[in-house]
Amino acid sequence: MKFTIQKEDILPGLHQAAQITTVKTGAVFLRSVWFKAESGQLQIMATDSNIEFYGSYQAQIDNDGLVGVNGRHLYDLIRKLHPGELLFQVEEESKKLHVKQNKRKYVLPINENYWFQPLSTFPEEHSVFWHGESFSDVIDSVFFSISDDEVMRAINCMFVKFSEKEQKIDFCGLNGHQLALFQLEKNGLENIIPEQGILIMKKYLGDLRRMMPQKEIEINISNNKLYCRSFDKIENISIPLTQYDFPDHKELLAKYISDNPSSMNVDKKLLIDALDRISIFNTDNSICTYFEFSENLLQMDVHSDEKGEANEYIDVEFKGDLKKIAFPTKDIMEILSHFKSEKLHFHFTNSEGPCFVTGNEDQNYSVLIMPMKITEDVVYTEKDI
Repeated sequence: MKFTIQKEDILPGLHQAAQITTVKTGAVFLRSVWFKAESGQLQIMATDSNIEFYGSYQAQIDNDGLVGVNGRHLYDLIRKLHPGELLFQVEEESKKLHVKQNKRKYVLPINENYWFQPLSTFPEEHSVFWHGESFSDVIDSVFFSISDDEVMRAINCMFVKFSEKEQKIDFCGLNGHQLALFQLEKNGLENIIPEQGILIMKKYLGDLRRMMPQKEIEINISNNKLYCRSFDKIENISIPLTQYDFPDHKELLAKYISDNPSSMNVDKKLLIDALDRISIFNTDNSICTYFEFSENLLQMDVHSDEKGEANEYIDVEFKGDLKKIAFPTKDIMEILSHFKSEKLHFHFTNSEGPCFVTGNEDQNYSVLIMPMKITEDVVYTEKDI
């Protein structure tokens, strides 16, 4: 095999492929980036046995062929070379890949071709076009609320399902004390999502968000995989879907309807700034901020033996009978950071029941957070949804 290509053309694909290969452990094909040269096209391929990547790039092909090399090793080399033309040539007798640039020459060992595992191809029928940046924004809006614990199975996943009643696509994350729900207007995804919905594990969501092109993309679902391809069909990513039973998030939300709710309208920036200052006084044993309410004022308190105490006051619009409630400071700050609205609405059910956060500029987005239980001896435990 022999081909010539510009560094600028090969580096993006090589970077994507190297991200999912292991460094030293695992089978050879899991450590390898594979080059396949034929018909004037260079394909770069890699898999970790779950995530798959392949890209097609223009190159000057002198001899067709297939070769696999250590992905991280090769990427580290190529990224440090100067811009310009690179020559790749396999010497079959020595089982080596020679990489040349001007007077520079590098020799890398290659893997036997029997280690190569063909990757699944993008299913063309019924695919949907979307924008990678929009998809990433949706993932970001629920990612924080997905459990990090893989033992938790379904709630270690983002749930995606088309709601026939509301005619929207639900993207939901749940971790036991938070629930985030983004509802997307119909864009064609509803035609490829199975009736029961799909589940994507958090670790694969992170990889997808990191690798997905931030431009127009093409999406499809088939054979228990989610496929994502750049609009120009150069880069292709697939991630596995998971088969678990996700809790009915609509039932969870409905069961917390309160007969006597309290509510607060607040400026997001003022609240985040106050919480940021007050968080300095939080410790491992004092993770909460106490919210105390009056008609037009929110008082926030933190106190600890180690760091002292802090009090903040901001003007709000408050209605209801709720006197006091406590939230983990870091959790509430994380939630607030995902809203675009300048004004936020808090809907409180009671001091130990869930709080719903919405924003007037985030019509399709809502977050539920459970408060911390306040006891007389000032011991706090999270109450799960």
